[in-house]
Order: sequence, then C-alpha cells, then structure tokens
Amino acid sequence: MRGKKYKFTEEQIEYILTNWGKESPYSMKKKFGCSWEAVANVARNHGLDVQTSNDWAEEEIETLKSLAPKYHYTKIAKIMGKTKNAIYIKSRRLGITLIQNRRKWTKEEEKYLTKVWGKMSIEYIAQKMQRTIFSLKVKAVRMGLGPMIKNNYELLTISDIADLLNVSRDRITNTWVGLGLKLKAKKLTKKWDIYTVTWEDLWTFLENNQNEWDSRNLEKNIFGEEPEWLKEKRQKDKIENPLWYRRWEDWEIELVESLFNKGKTYQEIGDLMDRSEYAVATVLRNLGYSYRLPQFWRGYELKYLKDNYENMTHSEIAEVLGRTSRAVEAKAEELGYQKLSRAKK
Repeated sequence: MRGKKYKFTEEQIEYILTNWGKESPYSMKKKFGCSWEAVANVARNHGLDVQTSNDWAEEEIETLKSLAPKYHYTKIAKIMGKTKNAIYIKSRRLGITLIQNRRKWTKEEEKYLTKVWGKMSIEYIAQKMQRTIFSLKVKAVRMGLGPMIKNNYELLTISDIADLLNVSRDRITNTWVGLGLKLKAKKLTKKWDIYTVTWEDLWTFLENNQNEWDSRNLEKNIFGEEPEWLKEKRQKDKIENPLWYRRWEDWEIELVESLFNKGKTYQEIGDLMDRSEYAVATVLRNLGYSYRLPQFWRGYELKYLKDNYENMTHSEIAEVLGRTSRAVEAKAEELGYQKLSRAKK
C-alpha cells in the first residue's frame, strides 16, 4: 500500500549490508518489492554511504567516456574508485557501450580487422569493435597482420605489461622500477593518474634485464622482427627457466606448503617444482614459516669454510660462524669437501 513503511527482516538487512556496493539498490528493491529509498535508508542507518547519480561530477563523466572504449569496465571501476555496478549503471543511463567479458572472435570481426589494420587508428578500431586496444594488438599479431609496435606506437599500462609477460603488477612497480624501468604517470583527470611506459623504454629494459623475464611468455614477433639477442634468449629459455620468481599459482603455493610439512627440504621442493631454493623459501616466509627458514650461506662464510675445512673440526668452524656442526658438515658435503685426515671430526 502506498505510504506504508516497508519492514525488512533480519535476513534482508544482512543481505543489504553484505552486498552493498556489489549490487545496486535498484536490484535490491526489485528483489524485496520495496522502494529504492527504503533500501537506501537501511544502508544509511548502518553507516554506509549512499551514492546517487548526483555524486557523478562532470569530470567523472568525461573520464568514463574516455576510458570506456579502451578498458574493460571492471578496470575502469578500479581506476575511478567506484563499484563495478556503479560504472555499469551510469554507462547504461548515458548510453555508453562498455567493454565487458571476453568473447570469442567471429569470422566477421577477423575480416574487418584484416581490412582496417594499419589504415585506421587503433583507438578508432577498438571503439568500433568494442574491444580493448591491447586485445586488438595481440589478435593482429596472431593473425599475421603486423607487429604491435609498427601500428600506432603508444604507451603501455602496467596491466598491459603484466599480460604481455605474465608477471605480477607488484614485480613491475617495485622490482622492475628499482632496476630502471621508466614508469611515468599519465594524468587522466585532476584526480586520477595511470602509470605507463613507452614501447622503446620497455624494449630497452627487457634487453638489459634478460634474467628478469621468461621469453616463453612473450608472444612471438609481438614487437616485430626479433633481434638476435631475443632469438638467443628464446633458445636459452627453452633449456633453462630464468624465472625462479615467476608468478605462483594458488595450487603451487598449496603444494609447497604440503611438501614442506611432509619434511621435504627447500632444494627438494625447488627441484620438484622447477623453482630455486630461494624462491621456495620466499613463498614459505610469506606463509608465516619465517622461523623455519634456512640461514643462507654468505660469501665470506663459504670462503672461511673452504680455507679452514682441512685444519679445523666441524664444531670449531661452527663456533666461529655461529652455525651448528651439522650445518657445517652438510654444507661441506654439498660442496664436495673431504678431509684428508679423519683424525678430526
């Protein structure tokens, strides 16, 4: 009845609070058969912010319009600091078409891309086909239409690099920046920045830091005709994986912990999973096993062990280095040291 206050059950209130920001109030009002305002009041009474269309400034609307043809709507939500649902609803109201879930390429789309690639700007093609610029570039390479770098030389985002090389965003923004990768902030609006790198700077970084990435994750000829150093790296990476730090899958992390708790050593786990001992130790440290980590041998310790192994007992060396006799014995055995005289043990 009009004017009658809607009374929510405890379950409905819990549902609203749990899904606030994930599901729109409009969707909830249809679910409960009440008004939008009734749902909003529940949120307000529990200290939650209630957004309305008036919360969108003109600057935000312009940002949404500029990002819509280039990025998936979930990424736009992260860039703008809004919920996915807010982006979706506002776009519908403004008549903006969003790039949503990945979809298979149709024959018609492939024919169209073949026809316009290299003749029209990639931004125009992306908007026309409602696909991301990055997905167009990769598809064009796979279809043999030409390298990404030749058509529309432009900036790459951190997400693009992560997808391109299968590395984590944290590694790019922390480790790689520390090694000299030139990330620059590109201002979208007064409030939002996005970090990018030029093709040239990325290419230079990859050449100078070949042990930091695995060429098997890089689409062949994505940069155009490949130089000799990259061809050599591809051959080398087929034999030996350069990445002990490559991204860990959830199942790999679970397996590491399981093997560790079954008594496997770091080296044994590393051998089983094609990872370094240090990489395994790092994963276990992140899982809270710091107190059980091995104490890695430093250069001066290894030199002391080598110089004095023949003339000192295990316990004497251990006392100097602050290690256990068993650790000294194990490291000497690992390095192949043998005492000519067995008098001292």
